[in-house]
Amino acid sequence: MNPANRFALASFTAGPAALLCGWLLMRPIDGDLVPGPWWTAAHAVWLAGYLMFAVMTLALRGLARPMTGGRRVAVEVSVAVALFSVAANVAQLAIDLYAGFTAADGEAMRAVFAQVKAYPGVEPVIYSVGPQLFFAALPALAVVLAVSRRVTTVSAVVTAAGVVVLAVGMFQAGRDSALVAVGMALMWLGTLLLGRGPSPAAGGQGDSVAALPAAGRPGN
Repeated sequence: MNPANRFALASFTAGPAALLCGWLLMRPIDGDLVPGPWWTAAHAVWLAGYLMFAVMTLALRGLARPMTGGRRVAVEVSVAVALFSVAANVAQLAIDLYAGFTAADGEAMRAVFAQVKAYPGVEPVIYSVGPQLFFAALPALAVVLAVSRRVTTVSAVVTAAGVVVLAVGMFQAGRDSALVAVGMALMWLGTLLLGRGPSPAAGGQGDSVAALPAAGRPGN
């Protein structure tokens, strides 16, 4: 297996795993604004996780080749939205890490965030709509790939279910809810299955991420 393909395959596990790991690292401080090792570790892990999500998104794009027509447009739009959202999350996490390193307490951290959000466009792009778009683009991309038999239907369903459970947990029970962790775990399972590509028995036309040749790697 080409090392680049191995790295792409690993991203299907590493991204969601980092999402859940960061959530667990925030439990000792109850998810609050508390500068220190727990805050720094959680946000550093999340930062690495979102970088892996970018790799994973490009790998999924690679599975779409040589798709054409409306489905290809849907893939490209979903990929573009996902990468934009990843960039927004990376920016937010970089700010969070800066605040954690420079602020003495939670109040000082809030002051840093207020200063950053004062810039036009920062609030919606980096803190509200932008970071959430990934969780709409990923299931959309998975569904298009499943319909085109590039991944299994089960993988797309489990991924979408994980995102739904995660969203319900966040907005109904709060980000500290165990339901959020359940959603992350489901999403982790779904993306792990996505990385395996179509089932051989299904006669899919795509390849697993691991089988992508060097010349057909995502982004080429």
